[in-house]
Amino acid sequence: MLCGHQEVSGWSSTLFTLYAVFGRHPIVNMLLQAVFVLFLSYVIYNLLYVRQFSASCGKYKQPGQWYFIKRVIVYLNCLVRTWTRPDDGGKPSADRPRLKSEFPIAQNEFPQLLQSHPSALDSVYMNGVDSHGNTLVAKISRRPGRTAEVWLMLRLADGRYFHFPRFPDTSVYNTDGKSYTAGGLQFTVLQPMLKWRICFNGLLRAGQRDKWNGEDEGKLVHVQFAFVWTAFTGSFSNNFDIDASTLSDAIARETWSLAYRDALAKFSRALQRYEVWGGYLGTITIAEEPERELLLRGVKDHTWGKLDWDLFDRYIINWAYLEDGTVYSIAAVSLPRMMSHFVYGYVTFPSGQRSVIKKTDLHLSCLGEFTDPPKKFCFNVLAGEVNCYITTHQKQEQILYSGNGWSVKIHEQLTDVTLNGVRGWGVTQYMYRHGGDCPVPQQRSLPLLHEPAAADIKTARLLVLPFRDPACASSQVVGGKGSQLALLSQMKENFIVPNGFCLTVASYKHHLQDNASLEAAIQHLQDVAYGKQEGDLQALSKAVMAQFSATKLSLSIEAAVLRELNALFDNEWQHKPFAVRSSAVGEDGAEASFAGQMETFLGVIGISEVCKAIVKCWSSSFAYQAVEYRRFKTDFNSSKHFSFLKIGTFSVYHNIVDISRNHGQVVAADMGVCIQEMVQADTAGVLFTRDPVSGNPGIMTINVSYGLGEAVVSGMTEPDTIYINRTYNNKLSIASKVTGSKTTKIVMKESGGVQELEVADESSECCLSDDVALELGKISILVEQSFSDSRDIEFAVKDKQIFLLQARPITSINIESEFELIHEQDAPVLTDDEMLTTANTGEVMPMAMTPLTCDILTNTLSQIRQILLADVAGIRSPSYTITCFGGNFCRHSFLNLLSGFYFLNEWTSPFWTADDTRTVTEISLFGVRLNNANINNLIEARYKNTRAPFWRKLYMQLNLIKDVFIGKSYCEKAFQLCEAVNDNAYSTSSSIERVYEEIERKIIVYFKIWDYHILTSTSSALASYVMTNQLMGGHASVVTSEVMSDVAMLLSTCTDVLSADVPASLAKLALAIIEDGQDEYFQSLTPEAGTEWLKSDKNGRLKNMFTDFMHMHGHRCIREAELSEKPWRLEPSKVVRNIQELTVKSNHLKEKQVKKALTVDEAIANIRTPLSYLQKKFFRFLLPRARLAVGYREQTKSYAIKGTDILRKGYEKLADLLVEEGYIPDRELIYYFTHDEIKVLFRKRSARLVNKAIRRRKSMPNLTKLQFPEISYGYPTPTAENTHEPDLSTTMELKGMPVSHGVVKATCRVVKSLEDAWTIQHGDVLITKYTDIGWSLYFPLVSGLVTEVGGLLSHGAVVAREYGLPCIVSAKMATTIFQTGDEVILNGTTGIVAKVQSSSINNCVNLLC
Repeated sequence: MLCGHQEVSGWSSTLFTLYAVFGRHPIVNMLLQAVFVLFLSYVIYNLLYVRQFSASCGKYKQPGQWYFIKRVIVYLNCLVRTWTRPDDGGKPSADRPRLKSEFPIAQNEFPQLLQSHPSALDSVYMNGVDSHGNTLVAKISRRPGRTAEVWLMLRLADGRYFHFPRFPDTSVYNTDGKSYTAGGLQFTVLQPMLKWRICFNGLLRAGQRDKWNGEDEGKLVHVQFAFVWTAFTGSFSNNFDIDASTLSDAIARETWSLAYRDALAKFSRALQRYEVWGGYLGTITIAEEPERELLLRGVKDHTWGKLDWDLFDRYIINWAYLEDGTVYSIAAVSLPRMMSHFVYGYVTFPSGQRSVIKKTDLHLSCLGEFTDPPKKFCFNVLAGEVNCYITTHQKQEQILYSGNGWSVKIHEQLTDVTLNGVRGWGVTQYMYRHGGDCPVPQQRSLPLLHEPAAADIKTARLLVLPFRDPACASSQVVGGKGSQLALLSQMKENFIVPNGFCLTVASYKHHLQDNASLEAAIQHLQDVAYGKQEGDLQALSKAVMAQFSATKLSLSIEAAVLRELNALFDNEWQHKPFAVRSSAVGEDGAEASFAGQMETFLGVIGISEVCKAIVKCWSSSFAYQAVEYRRFKTDFNSSKHFSFLKIGTFSVYHNIVDISRNHGQVVAADMGVCIQEMVQADTAGVLFTRDPVSGNPGIMTINVSYGLGEAVVSGMTEPDTIYINRTYNNKLSIASKVTGSKTTKIVMKESGGVQELEVADESSECCLSDDVALELGKISILVEQSFSDSRDIEFAVKDKQIFLLQARPITSINIESEFELIHEQDAPVLTDDEMLTTANTGEVMPMAMTPLTCDILTNTLSQIRQILLADVAGIRSPSYTITCFGGNFCRHSFLNLLSGFYFLNEWTSPFWTADDTRTVTEISLFGVRLNNANINNLIEARYKNTRAPFWRKLYMQLNLIKDVFIGKSYCEKAFQLCEAVNDNAYSTSSSIERVYEEIERKIIVYFKIWDYHILTSTSSALASYVMTNQLMGGHASVVTSEVMSDVAMLLSTCTDVLSADVPASLAKLALAIIEDGQDEYFQSLTPEAGTEWLKSDKNGRLKNMFTDFMHMHGHRCIREAELSEKPWRLEPSKVVRNIQELTVKSNHLKEKQVKKALTVDEAIANIRTPLSYLQKKFFRFLLPRARLAVGYREQTKSYAIKGTDILRKGYEKLADLLVEEGYIPDRELIYYFTHDEIKVLFRKRSARLVNKAIRRRKSMPNLTKLQFPEISYGYPTPTAENTHEPDLSTTMELKGMPVSHGVVKATCRVVKSLEDAWTIQHGDVLITKYTDIGWSLYFPLVSGLVTEVGGLLSHGAVVAREYGLPCIVSAKMATTIFQTGDEVILNGTTGIVAKVQSSSINNCVNLLC
């Protein structure tokens, strides 16, 4: 909304410093003298001829005297300020990654402390658009005094328009004052600078309204939406990133003075602002319409500090997103006292390069200076070195009023735009001064009911506290239920909270100290619950309850209870009935209600019964159901303990979302007890301030029956249900009633306790009158406003007097949907033509990843990709995004071809073309050039506006070439990092905090090793491309299979390929077992027994070979980059089972041990493509380095997986500690949190996070089954497997990419997953979708390999070449065309696999050869 700017100060000191440093050199001194002469001439000219020009439109200053010198001074000051800018953590380096917890700027993402000033604000503004016409504008501006401004506009593709019901007024009252929540709208930071959640559940007005009408709200519609916004650009700070030339121009036009300088500096410090662009993905529901999914792109603007509207005259801000992925923010602002006209902004091009605005003809005087804003306008800007012509056309306008007394008028326009002919969509915001009256009555927020700060609690150690004591409002002192009652008692409204007091947590602890054996029994129960000891949890719970119930209150606690009874009720307490209720710490909070989990005793009379009830309440905390509820399980069969309500035609559990949760809370929770005077109610029940199912705030629901409310909440009777319509302005009316049977009511007995009575004559009518229902509704609104959230209120009515017995939060509102949990870690998609592929990732990380792996691995690879883009393509824009890498979709890993691979081209490199980069990328990933003529157009659209000087491009290309020759050093550095890691740092610590901190240190090692692997992978791909290009005569846009066959032959002998060492080492071990004559005995053992046998000392040579293998490769496994997978070191029996299979046929193993290695000269001689003399010389130089590059790539891959295993060990240790302390139910659940969430979990013991992780795990099997096309354009959409199944009867042969020479005729084995790999027989031709290191165990068994995906350097290709197996990759749909048992001929030289028919086999062989 607002423009900040850089502070201007120290002008003269800057000049003196420059002179002191450089002025003593003779040449410099001579130049300074020349500058001085020019400066003196300029001064004389200004004095004699230049005058201050008049301002245009009476207020916009023009250049005058001293304009040039003032501009130079400001420009130099801005440069100095930019050079000294503090690091915001946005730029990762090869030496250190960005840990999200280390962002200095990250703290700016969270709600800021509001200053004690009327102009203080903390505002988040967001907008999003798409090509179909869907537009969202949302803003929450926090203000002092529990107030806020809310903007919410929603335009759908069908033209319908909805907006916030108070428009054109934007004021909202009774907010919580601490979060971005107001008017049903909520912004939540998920990951600083990367992910936010935007949700709304409330009423919007259909149609447009620009004038205030307090009587007619118009047509209000219930709207729900929830989006996850993910950044795809870096931040633009108005305090640091504005171009120095535009800022110096604006300041140089003004009249300078010391007062002016001070005012400018003060304004600069008063306000902070930055913008980030990103993509929204979510769902929206309008009324009863079907849910719809939306994908939007737009800006997030965060502004905080002091905003004095009196300083502003006008401004305009243009935000827009273009279909090619370009985004821009261009603003003009008039601050008459400081800068009469200032234009600033930026354009971020699709490549990621951000260019600030240096020049523009955008001027406020031409844009509605004396009229309303124009519906159409155009302007030119110079963004960096790119000239941009922009047109803007309004399609919808909303008028808003802001500031005290409507001092500001805002025109918010939804627009269609173009930039140099590329169409787009955006929002234009105009600000005007408003001189009219404000017709909206001024309001004030109610005092916020909240728990006292710990420092304010002075009486926490007392054994009992009355509700009126301020300390009683603390849930840590008296438990959740007692705290809510104490807060409710602070309200002075038309209702009564029955008097009472609480036994504090101090009383509970005092009681345990008096009963040492009880304390020990509770500790034993907790140890069993957390798995530290074995035991029958249900039997132990029953025993602890019995032991607890047998204890008596100490005399000091009983005396304290007596004193409080006398103080509150005089001598009447002896005949009064009381309700004695359990009140656990953490109960009735925002994350968990614990409804019905512990006991309540009603109608308790007399001190003896009160004391017994207190002990029983404490005891009920250890009921099996309560323990399981905290510990992660719930028994739905025990429904009598849950509130059962009638909501229309549906029967639902009261707070059912909480009941089904798995909370991860302390089993031995601290306990308070509430003792409250009872009311012999005529009627009682529960009221929800909004619909408990849909969250609709326009519907309040009352469940009520005769007698005490226990009949309603226990489900003993069918209550009456009353629906109350509630307008946005809180006008209430009865909507409908549903009369329940009410056959039973509960009343108090005179002698104490309660009894059930049958109701016969009164059940046909509603038991609550309309007047009382409406009054109850009004009271509940006040309660909701005082707590600032929706409430579930228990009430009683006696002689039309309303009593409130409890008011807990409705915890089911704004819970993440299944759609959100599936897509929460999805990457933003920059354009609808984005090219995303599962190639390579389909081999390395097939199937869905766990959230922890998604978080760690994707964040690491995206940072490394950013470094690579900066180093070789010159795209140096600070970014927190994962767009350039690709990211995750439905937790499946994808690569972004346009941003992550095609970045070397005519616009970013002095030598490379789009065709060149396509060849190296597509051959590496797919094995063939993609047959899509539009790809070059997409590359041009992505990079055509990217600018870098030639010298920088040349330098960056040399960096790329250099990596080919220093791969060995990368391997050595990666090895040293692995060896230097101290795994004992995990095992020696028993502190969750310390283990977590150690993991964060290991993440740095993990990052560095992966960086080295990416560098060696890039070098290997580059070397392979150069060879391919040479074989194609410098025209590699069309690559033939013959050329790829030659390249495969050249790379068939590579040194130190660790992946190939896996099958080779296993084969050697199997042969050693056979040579020792132990093969039959070894085969008779189970894999587990075989593991122990190989580890035994009696098998000296075999033990050493097995130990060496596990030391070298024990960190590897299938899907080895996945943190939750078990490496071979943890499950060695998988390796042993394979060794057992290898010992079956020794002849086959001996054949596999022999492989002819080709020298460089032999390889060059075998090339079928004709070569010139110079080309042969070139190959003799390049081939050894290319072969080494393949080995380095495989070595660093092993080290990267070693780094993964280092992290895995840390998370394993952390999981053990979290289970031991009862934070999570089992070790595996840790992989379903993100790294940052784990910190929140152990610091806050968040029940909601535990539940979220369990829901994520539940969705994992379905996500794993999802199949995606190899290339997706736009947002990836899962597809059904074998959608286009070929005719198996006619398909005889299939062509792929040849990557390893040789011809073999054998039976094929089609294996679609590693779980079925045990079916592989000796001599089979293996046909599968992909291979990774987990398949290496089976390479000694097979005679050939065919994969559906892969390239020249994929795992299967590399190992097959080293092992001498004929191999082709990128054989599409091979697992469908061929079936297990088919006899096939595989020709790894020509790239063909064919079925063998009963006719002449010789003809087939000749054909393939």
